[in-house]
Amino acid sequence: MSGHKLIFFIFHFSCFYAISGMSITTELTVNQSTQTNSFCVCMPYWLCKEDYSGLTDDISSVVDIRSMLVNKMEETPCTADFDMCCQVQCGRRRRSIYEDNKDFRNKRTEKPFARIFPSILSQRILGTNNEAEFGEFPWMLGILWKTVFQCGASLIHPQVAMTAAHCVAGKEGPLKVRAGEWNWANNDETLPHQERITKKVIIHQHYHPMTIRNDIALLVLDKPFRITESVGIVCIPPQNMNFDGAVCTASGWGKNAHYNGQYQDTLKKTDLPIVEREKCTNVLREARLGQLFNLHRSFICAGGEENKDTCKGDGGSPLVCPIHNDEDRYEQAGIVSWGLTCGSKNTPGVYVNVPLFSDWIDDQMQKLNFDTSIYRYFADN
Repeated sequence: MSGHKLIFFIFHFSCFYAISGMSITTELTVNQSTQTNSFCVCMPYWLCKEDYSGLTDDISSVVDIRSMLVNKMEETPCTADFDMCCQVQCGRRRRSIYEDNKDFRNKRTEKPFARIFPSILSQRILGTNNEAEFGEFPWMLGILWKTVFQCGASLIHPQVAMTAAHCVAGKEGPLKVRAGEWNWANNDETLPHQERITKKVIIHQHYHPMTIRNDIALLVLDKPFRITESVGIVCIPPQNMNFDGAVCTASGWGKNAHYNGQYQDTLKKTDLPIVEREKCTNVLREARLGQLFNLHRSFICAGGEENKDTCKGDGGSPLVCPIHNDEDRYEQAGIVSWGLTCGSKNTPGVYVNVPLFSDWIDDQMQKLNFDTSIYRYFADN
């Protein structure tokens, strides 16, 4: 491991910290903050901003490790020495480190395709290149069944994943859920990925496999994921929120073309406009489904631009939209569900209407005694 990667690894959420000659083993735990109605993660205080509002890259406070101990014990619920409860916001998308640095991008080593998707059965990112950066979508998950990649998913709580019901219905045996993954062909990411086992699958009670209506499921994991630089929570919008006209972003490892495309080893992304329901219904009728077709309210549509779409293998992956007036924060509007083709002009893809199920998600989380504020956006957070 190179020097710069080692420094980055030490200062970002590793379970073992070795700084200034001290070794501290830290268990990351999640607590609800009563002051901000958000949630926080216990971690060494030098990883957190001075106002406890999020992560910091400034480690200058480490030189005087004793200065915050009294305040820490008084103000946070954490029990380990040198820990504090650092607030973590849902929906925080990492800025691309290559966004304005073409020279740096061009120096990266290209990764070979790994052929790890031999039997994907899910319905439905399509584009020219559109490679996501490592950690850019920290809520992005991969679901594996019998060691084979099945679908995408999103993290809505450290111990709960959300995906499409068609991805997990009828699967016998435990599913694995992987967080912090970027390139499935190798393990040289700056931070290692994490894996958990599902201990419970909650499929919507009105899911219909023939019509794919109410295509939503929650996966309860055997233990929480550690919140890190590359693993985070996506925000869930309020019940029945309308995203018509918004330009949103889908991410996934699916095919890059409908017929002769390859499944992608590196996470891809594509921007897609939300299409108004009546317009989408008419387009789908004309394309193939006939004049009697009506788009069920459990679906929304996005896309319709040529060669920009989700495709086979992207099923279960999130479609996220920027939160108004809050830069770099996103809430999940859709889940990749189905489509007539991939990337055809004027033919949008169909996604689960996540806002329709917001109350249902809350109900399931409350039954599990999980905090629902973790995935809610609050303007003052």
